[in-house]
Amino acid sequence: MRYETVPCILCNTYNYKPLFSKSCENGEEFTLVQCKNCGLEFVNPRPHYNEMHTYYKEYFNKRTDRGYNNYFSELMHREVLRLLTLNLADLQFYDFESSLQGEKYALDIGCAAGYFVDYLTHRGWHAEGIDIAQDCIRFAQDTLHVNAYCGDFLTFQFSKRYQFITLWATIEHLHNPDAFIEKIYSLLDDNGMLYLSTCRSSVFSARVLFGKNWRYYNFPHHLYFFSYRTLAKLLQLKGFAITRFVTYGSGIGKPGTFVRTIADKAAKRLYLGDMMLIAARKMVV
Repeated sequence: MRYETVPCILCNTYNYKPLFSKSCENGEEFTLVQCKNCGLEFVNPRPHYNEMHTYYKEYFNKRTDRGYNNYFSELMHREVLRLLTLNLADLQFYDFESSLQGEKYALDIGCAAGYFVDYLTHRGWHAEGIDIAQDCIRFAQDTLHVNAYCGDFLTFQFSKRYQFITLWATIEHLHNPDAFIEKIYSLLDDNGMLYLSTCRSSVFSARVLFGKNWRYYNFPHHLYFFSYRTLAKLLQLKGFAITRFVTYGSGIGKPGTFVRTIADKAAKRLYLGDMMLIAARKMVV
C-alpha cells in the first residue's frame, strides 16, 4: 500500500496540525489534520490515488457505516431522488432551469448509478454522468439507459460545454478537489451554474456533539472536510461566485424518529446542518 503526504490545496503549504486519528474498517489508522493558515481539514497522509480501489470494492452494495445497502435497489433510487429534489428546490434550480433558452446540457460528476442523470433526462435535458465505479456505470447504461461514462473526470475528454454541472456528495472523496473545480470552470458555459453538496466540518455536531465519531468522518473514503469559509475560498480562487448557501441534516437520533425529524428541522432553520448545499455561478473575467 502506497501513501502520500500532501500540502493544503488552498495555501500550498505543509503548515498543519493533527486533530485526531481514527481507524477504518480494515484497522488502518488515518489522521485528520487542519491547516494552520486557512483551517481546511483533510486526511494526511492518505492512500495514493491508485490504491483507492481497495477501499471501494463493496462501497455501493454492502451495508457498512461508510457505504450503502444495495445502492441499485428501487428503494434507494426513490430515496436518492427524494433528497435531490429537496436540494434542487433549496437551491432554486427550477427558476434557473426555466430561465434557460434552447437546448439544455448538464453533467453530473460522481453520478454513481445515474439516478440524477435519469431525472434530468426526463425533464428534457441532454444530461450526462461520469463516475469511476464500473458497476454503477454499467447499471446506469444497461438499466436506466442514460449517457454515463466510466472514467477519471480529470483525464476524460469531453466534447461539449454545459450550462449546469453537479457534484453531489462527491468533493469530499476527491484527491484533487481544486483540479476538479478548475476543470469544471473550463467546461461550463459563461454564467453556467455549479451545484454541489458536501459535509460541513465546522458545524456544532461535528465539533462538540460527536467529535471523532461524527457520521461523516469516514476515512479514507472522505478525504476533505470543508467549512463554508474554506469551500467559498476554493470556489472564489477558481472563478466562481456563490449565489446560494443552504444547510440541512443533524445526525441526531435515529433516521425516521421524532427526535431526528425535530433536530433536522431545527438544524436547517438555524443554518446548523452538518451537510451544506452550494450554488455557484461561473464568473467571466
